Amino acid sequence: MNREISIASRRRSTILALTMIVAPLAIQAEQNNGGNDQGKGQPPPTYNPYPPGILPRDLVSEIERVRREVRFIFDQALAQWRALPPPNLTGQPPTLQGSGYDMVQTLAS
Repeated sequence: MNREISIASRRRSTILALTMIVAPLAIQAEQNNGGNDQGKGQPPPTYNPYPPGILPRDLVSEIERVRREVRFIFDQALAQWRALPPPNLTGQPPTLQGSGYDMVQTLAS
């Protein structure tokens, strides 16, 4: 029993010592901001791999236009899917009859 208490006590002491050693290092690393010389509270600059003049100036509006087009196409496909009648499974193995072709075409497009 004394041996188990001794081992547990040594474990606690080791954990406490390691915590006291590592915690100040972590705080110092955070204060140094990982070695970056940027001001506090300022986010890092946005990464842009392209040379100046390649990207259009109205990039944000272009992205929004593309998002609207994608949403429109998605809404059309969703409406087509909802307009389909329920599947009619017949035979063994089951096969789609009637609207099966339309279902596969809607899924593929």
